Amino acid sequence: MREDPQCRLCGGRGTLAHILAGCKTALSQGRYHWHHDKVLRALANILEQERRKKHQPQPRPTPSIQFIREGEKPSSSKKTKKSLLQTAPAWEMRVDLGRKLHFPQVVQTSLRPDMVIWSEEAKKVILIELTVPWEDGCSEAHERKATKYQDLVQQCRDKGWQAWLFPVEVGCRGFPAQSVWNTLTALGIRGRERKTAARRESLLLALE
Repeated sequence: MREDPQCRLCGGRGTLAHILAGCKTALSQGRYHWHHDKVLRALANILEQERRKKHQPQPRPTPSIQFIREGEKPSSSKKTKKSLLQTAPAWEMRVDLGRKLHFPQVVQTSLRPDMVIWSEEAKKVILIELTVPWEDGCSEAHERKATKYQDLVQQCRDKGWQAWLFPVEVGCRGFPAQSVWNTLTALGIRGRERKTAARRESLLLALE
């Protein structure tokens, strides 16, 4: 793609980075929202499936007898670390798509993270905030969103809730930042399932 010498919207230098993610005029006009919302919808669908999965009763593992030879030590079985969604029996989820997101009645706030998953019974709340920046800006976007919501997370904790914040970045050309992998893992999506989920989010951008 040839880079135009001038942005048609703001008159700035029309680099690819500027056109796809850096034009303030395009941002103010909401021209980047569709990119963001497509990825957010894909991520929400993935996490909704995982949330529903955790509602299903988990069968008790069948105890097994381990036979060892004389003089050998029994091998220690590896315990899989529980995901956040496995630490409570029921979760609710809200996503800032279609209609304005209202934060759960944990604290009063005007902030609107892209996604909130919470358990009233366990007093746990998970905040997810998505950014779709130019790839080189993923780290900066991560720090900016972490700073924006850190007070809200602390307010939830002050009310006796356990709270987690996951700023997530998917580059505007489809590159999933490390935060995507970390978030999916923390919420129980691992291995091949995690790889498929990350690719699904990326392809929504890369194939546009």
